[in-house]
Amino acid sequence: MTAIPFLRPQLPSLAAIAPYYRLAEEARFFSNGGPCERLLRAALSDHLGGVGTVPVNNATSGLIVAIKAVLDAHGTGDRPYVVMPSYTFVATAGAARIMGLQPLFIDVEPDSWQMDADALADVLDTFPGQVAAVLGTHTFGLPASAATQQRWKQLCADAGVPLVVDAAAGFGGLDDTGARSGRDTVPHVYSFHATKTFAIGEGGLITTLDEDLLQRIEALHSFGFAQGRLATYAGINAKMDELHAATALAALDSFDTVLARRREIAQTYRERLEPFGFRFQTGNAGGTWQAGYVSAPDAATRTAVLAVAAGRQIGVTAYYERPVHRHPAYAGSPVHGPLTVTDDLAARALALPMANDLSADEVDRVIDVTVEAARTAAQATAGSGVAAV
Repeated sequence: MTAIPFLRPQLPSLAAIAPYYRLAEEARFFSNGGPCERLLRAALSDHLGGVGTVPVNNATSGLIVAIKAVLDAHGTGDRPYVVMPSYTFVATAGAARIMGLQPLFIDVEPDSWQMDADALADVLDTFPGQVAAVLGTHTFGLPASAATQQRWKQLCADAGVPLVVDAAAGFGGLDDTGARSGRDTVPHVYSFHATKTFAIGEGGLITTLDEDLLQRIEALHSFGFAQGRLATYAGINAKMDELHAATALAALDSFDTVLARRREIAQTYRERLEPFGFRFQTGNAGGTWQAGYVSAPDAATRTAVLAVAAGRQIGVTAYYERPVHRHPAYAGSPVHGPLTVTDDLAARALALPMANDLSADEVDRVIDVTVEAARTAAQATAGSGVAAV
């Protein structure tokens, strides 16, 4: 039987990209804000409801630029810590560390898997005057609830600390009120990596409704040039070139269809796996579904699913199976609290195959092997006399 890979990335075809890229060829303008990049800014802004947009070469560069922008704007760059959840991808912490800042890890909520607002409140109280910024995340591309996001903002405002949101996989995500991710004064950073739902190969986006901050971000992502070729800030080169901008324009043309199909697959996963004890993030209907992220009933079930799926050549994997604070590069970074939820989620984490063209038969095969493994694990647990988690 044909193998099912974990991910089957799909970028726009050359035929779809060509009409856009021809604009760059005709203008002989291939970077530095050419015709494709300018069109993309406007198209993305319109898609997100009028937010300011700055396309970048990748999301990690975008995080560095966004963090630098808020530190400069708030005057907190001399403080040592950036608060963030450990239940995230390593790039979140890497962006802070590369700037000479120390990640300060906190826990996430057990149902939403988002940064715990109570933990955030406590860490800000515990480290007054020492937090340079807070780096929230939209875990697996799903925006936190509107109430949670508002609480993050209020806690940061009360503490005089800027907030940035790493929404890497979250372009197109909706919160529990139906509001689009990124339409906020708080800068949001997105990834357009080849494995994302909005995929162009390499690329990303910074968004904000704060006009002053937007101008600072504009300068910082282009060598610090705020007025012509006068470097007002110490910036980097994070610009998106014309070929990637053309690819993004083509991707946007079909994005609603792509997103709808992935949400349909995810809904099928949820409806058929929840009865067997698998848990999905609360509010998951608004997710972008880079993969089918799910929490197994217990660690033994996770192990069984991985083993059985591998034997059937079905690309189920574990993700995030290692929280950032347990990676060697960040083992010495401070942790606030025991991170009990983070470690528990990591022990149960599964990611099911996802693709724009994942067929109904393939979805059935993924579900069948997952359920089979779960039943086997449950029987083994019952036979051993050990209570299931």
